[in-house]
Amino acid sequence: MLKRLLLSLIGILCIGNALYAQEKPYLGAEIRSTETFLYGKFEVRMKTTEASGLIYGFFTFYDEPDFLTKWNEVDIEILGRYSNEIQFNSITGNHSMHEKRQVLPFNPHEDFHLYSFSWTPYYISWSVDSIEIYRQTGDFIKTMNRPQKLMMNVWPCSSIAWAGKIDAAKIPLQAEYDFVNFYSYEANRMDSFQLKWTDNFDYFDTDRWQKATHTFDTNECTFEPDNAVIEAGYLKLRLTKPIDDEIEKTPAQLIQSAVCIRDSPKKYTMYTAVKINFYKPINRVLYNPDYFSISQGIIKHVYFDIDRNYVIIYVEGLNDGQIKGKIISYKPIGGEAERHAQELIIK
Repeated sequence: MLKRLLLSLIGILCIGNALYAQEKPYLGAEIRSTETFLYGKFEVRMKTTEASGLIYGFFTFYDEPDFLTKWNEVDIEILGRYSNEIQFNSITGNHSMHEKRQVLPFNPHEDFHLYSFSWTPYYISWSVDSIEIYRQTGDFIKTMNRPQKLMMNVWPCSSIAWAGKIDAAKIPLQAEYDFVNFYSYEANRMDSFQLKWTDNFDYFDTDRWQKATHTFDTNECTFEPDNAVIEAGYLKLRLTKPIDDEIEKTPAQLIQSAVCIRDSPKKYTMYTAVKINFYKPINRVLYNPDYFSISQGIIKHVYFDIDRNYVIIYVEGLNDGQIKGKIISYKPIGGEAERHAQELIIK
């Protein structure tokens, strides 16, 4: 899934970062777990909708800021363009792909089926209706060792070669999820996986799941929380067309505030933290640590919120009292992006 994101991002950066402000013609849906997992079996009973250009994902993903160089992801992807196919994938550091397309003996869009993958230190395997049909081993499995969140989504892809041309006439549409099971990996047991929890989607468990609000550059929708709903014991992730007043261009002024905060991870306690809040989630190519500077002190680290609602900047050389009143500058480089430049006083 995310290889399209990376290739698109590289392409945008190489052509000079042109046209950052963009409209998204659709509203999709994604949920992710609040918990991270290191190994386990992940199982879902789901049904999709047949429609060219659509991607339906059930996957785990390492979503820390350094994910580009330390990529860890395990995918089950159903493409709306195919009536008898599923895709499996594992992605390791620096976006090394290990993809498998698999023909199915049924149409995944016509009825519910059980899909799962098992992730261990020694192998990753995929099953359909409780029958293992593909397994990966090899040295790259050893690098699949980072905690990942469990995610589900529906989104339209701009890559015609991969997903096909988006069939707008089929939208609105949805994917339905009956239940999700998580089994922990128990290396010292003969039965390597133990059921830890089941979510039957009787209600939306905010302790277990978060609704996404971001987008990315090959994704032709913005994830909309209202498009992830529970109805009659099913989770439904919907793709819709926004009404005219919901389509907004990226505003010229991106940053809402710059505020000194005290809540810092242990490894950054020697620095002073400043949270930069955006008015709305911003395009990924505007989200660059090199675009930030401070009038005094040295920026040592920039943390990126996965939904791109904010960044946290860690500054050396100033304490909490000294940093207030200093100026944070945001100056993106290149063409249209430069209109978003701002300077804010740290509160």
